[in-house]
Amino acid sequence: MIAFYFRQQSLKNKQKILETEQRLNRARMNPHFFFNALTALQRIAMKENDGKALASNLSKFSNIMRETLESSYKEYVTVKQEMEFLKEYMEIQKMRFPQMFSYSLMVDGEMEPTDVMIPSMIIQPFIENSIEHGFADIDYPGEIRIDFKQVNKSILIEIQDNGKGLSLPGSKINEHISRASQIIKDRIYLLNIKLKTKADFSINNNKEGKGVIVKINLPLLYTNENIAN
Repeated sequence: MIAFYFRQQSLKNKQKILETEQRLNRARMNPHFFFNALTALQRIAMKENDGKALASNLSKFSNIMRETLESSYKEYVTVKQEMEFLKEYMEIQKMRFPQMFSYSLMVDGEMEPTDVMIPSMIIQPFIENSIEHGFADIDYPGEIRIDFKQVNKSILIEIQDNGKGLSLPGSKINEHISRASQIIKDRIYLLNIKLKTKADFSINNNKEGKGVIVKINLPLLYTNENIAN
C-alpha cells in the first residue's frame, strides 16, 4: 500500500510538471518569428509606404501575440478559433516570405467548426517547421494543406507540405521536428490521462510525393461539454 501511494504521488507530480512545461511551451513561440515579423513590418513602414498593409499586418501580429500569451491558460479552443489563428500566423509568414508558399485550410462538411474543441497551439509547431525548414532552399513553390475531418467520435487533423521532407538523422529539420513532436507528445499524453482517451499522432514522409504528412487523432469534444483544465 505504501509503495502504491508513493507511485501515485510520483505520477501526479510528473503530471503537474508536464502541465507546467506545456503552459510555458504554448506561450513560448519561436522568438525569431516575432523578431523577423517586426523587421518585415518595419520594412513596409519605411520602404513600401503602404499604410493599409501596415495596419492590417500589425493587427494580425497583435492577434498572434495575444493568442500566444492567452494559450498559456487556455487549454482548448474551437476549430474556428484555431483556423483563424493559423491564417493570421501564415499571413504574417507570407509577409516575410512573399513568394515562398501558399496554404489552404479545409473542414469536413460534417463538422461545425464553432462547436468542436481541440487543444490550443497543437498545430502551429508543425506549420512553423514546414515554413522555416521544409521550404528552405527549395526551387519550387511550397504548399501547406491543413484538413480537419470528423471520423466517428474523433477528429483527424492532417497537415501536409511539399517541402524537403524528413532527411538523415541529425539534420536541423529533424532536430526541429523532434522538438515539436515532444511538445505535442506531452500534450497528448496529458489529454489522454485527463479525458481517458486514446489520442495520438504520427509524422511521416509523403509516400505519394514530396514533403511531410502529420496526422493528429483527437477525441471529439464539443463546446457545451464540461472539460476540466
